[in-house]
Parts: sequence; C-alpha cells; structure tokens
Amino acid sequence: MLCLGSVYAWSIFVPELIDNYNYTTTQTQLVFGVLIATFTLTMVVAGKWERKFGPHLVTLLSAAFFSMGYMIAGLSKGNFFFVFLGIGVIVGIGTGFGYLVSITTPVKWFPDKKGLVTGIAAAGFGLGAIILTWLTKTILESGSDVFNVFKYMGLGYATVIVLLAILIRDPVIQPFKPIRQFTRIFTGTPFIKLAIGIFCGTFSGLLVISNLKPIGSQHGIDNNTLLLGISLFSVANFAGRLVWGWASDYLKGKTSIPLALSLLGFCVFLIGYFPLSPFSYLVLSAAIGFGFGANFVLFARETAHLFGVGNMGYIYPYVFMGYGVAGILGPATGGYIFDLFCSYSYATYIAASISITGAIVFLFNKSENNIIMKQE
Repeated sequence: MLCLGSVYAWSIFVPELIDNYNYTTTQTQLVFGVLIATFTLTMVVAGKWERKFGPHLVTLLSAAFFSMGYMIAGLSKGNFFFVFLGIGVIVGIGTGFGYLVSITTPVKWFPDKKGLVTGIAAAGFGLGAIILTWLTKTILESGSDVFNVFKYMGLGYATVIVLLAILIRDPVIQPFKPIRQFTRIFTGTPFIKLAIGIFCGTFSGLLVISNLKPIGSQHGIDNNTLLLGISLFSVANFAGRLVWGWASDYLKGKTSIPLALSLLGFCVFLIGYFPLSPFSYLVLSAAIGFGFGANFVLFARETAHLFGVGNMGYIYPYVFMGYGVAGILGPATGGYIFDLFCSYSYATYIAASISITGAIVFLFNKSENNIIMKQE
C-alpha cells in the first residue's frame, strides 16, 4: 500500500511537466484522473481473480503492471501519449490489483474489527505520497529529470511489492458461494448511497490533492512549504484512515460518513476562499487529508457490514467505481476551471458543494442495518 499510494504525490510532478515539457494543466490532470479510473475498474476483475487464484498471484500481477507502466513513462522522453498510457492506464491496472488484495485480505483475518483493520491497511496507501515526495525532491535537486524518477519507481517499488507478495495469503475460512441476486443489490438504496457517497467525498479530495502544490503557489508560498503541505496531507490522510477506521467500529455509518464528508467539504471551501499564508496552507492541507482519508475506510467498512465480509470482494469494487468516476471528473474539473479562470477558487467551491451533498444523502436517508446477503 505504501508503494501503490505513491499515486497521491502526483501534484509534485505537475509543475515539472508543465514548465519543462509544455504540458497543459488539463493534460496533467487527465493522466491522474485516468489512473484513478483504471485503478477502480481493474478492482472488479481483481476481485474475481482473487477469489479464483488467490491473493498471491494477483499481487504479483500488480507488481508487473506497476513496473511496466512506470518504465514506459520513464522512457517516453516527454511524449504525452506514452506517459498517459504508462501511468494513466498500465500503472492504474497494477494499482487496482494490489489495492483489492490489500484491502480485502486483512478483513478476512480480522472480521470482528472490520473498521480498524481496514483503516490500518488503507493508511499505508495514504502515507505513500510522503515517501515519494521527498525522494522526488532529492532526485530532482541532484540534476535528474522527472522521467528518471518514473524509472526508479518502476524498478524499486515493484521489487518491494514482489517480495511482500510472498507473505500475503488468505486465512483458512469457510468458502463463500457467489452471490446471484446482483440486480437487487445494485439497484437497492444501500448500494446506491455508498456509491454516491464515495463519489462525492473523493471528487472533492482528488480535485485538491492533484492540484495541492499549484494551489499554494498561487499565493506565493515557497517551494519547501509546498512540499511540506503535500507531506502533511499524506500524514493526515494516513492518520485519518486509522482514526476513522477505529471510530467506525463504534459509530454507525449514518453518523460517521456525514461527519467525515461535512468536515472535508468545509475545509476544501476554506482553502479556496481565504488568502493563504504558509501556516493556513499547512493546516488546511492536513485537515483536508484527514477528511479525505475517511472515504477509504468508512465505505469499505460499511460495505462489509451491510453485505458480509465474504461478499466484500465482489461488491466493494462496484462501490469503489464511484471513486473511479471522481478520479476522472475531480482532477480534470480542477485543471479545466483553472485554465479558464486562472484560479482554483471556483473549482474548490464546486468540490466543497459536492462533498456536502454526499453528507446530506446520508443524513436524510434512513441507514439500513445489517443487510447481510445470506449464502445460498
């Protein structure tokens, strides 16, 4: 998860690609958005393969695609098509395979602590950006270009994933039979609420994180503070996943989800509304990271709670598609609106409104309890 979570450091590459390789802001956000969308779509396939072949093989596939994608981008010499293909599509596939295994396997081992263990697993993904941010800073300051960073990631990170795949296995549990009533599940209120909720929260967070460095640059904040802001976002994202995961074992989804989405929306509004000082930039970066991290714990935990631990691998990838749609629309919206108005304020207002809308969906709809799909 630490390796796969490097995707959240994408904003550190955005100025390099724009200033040195003439990318538009929209192009940089398109790569990031398609990566997120591919990542979520791949999880549907990964869920089926993990049930059939086991988590070990799926993790090895994750490493292979992850490595291949970054190497293609690293050898592209700035060609947009190959960066888009390598990172947006192929790295997205590798991320989807690895994320599915990493989020579902721990829940099988600790079904009585679904929220906490999901939070711990997801926290690794949230912390990945802080490691890559400072590695990238060191590499770029040594005189290398951004494409060398991609090559190092393709070789180094994939090696780590391969080695750790050896340790990943399922517990010995009663096998689950496939669910047959898919139509009833996917047209039911619980599933629709989960999909809408995760879309609203991740749209808001992704729009900010993919533009976090440029947002601060608009206010004349120095580069070291901008990098620290990205790192604080990652640390808070990490901490948020742990805290929200622990809390969700005690709070019902109808309480924890609206609370998290409201906090996120409020902080996203503030980062676009007020003139930012270095201090306020750092505080709001951390607060948004804390709220954003909740999306990857609360909705996974609620899926396992409502539909059963054994069915999570089937159903959660479809819930997670809300994140995939947000991955395309969120960053692209931020980039497009900036290209139109030369300001991120309007984009953050839209993002904040969408996050609050997600909170309202849960506040004004009665939350179903324990809709466990019985095994046939």
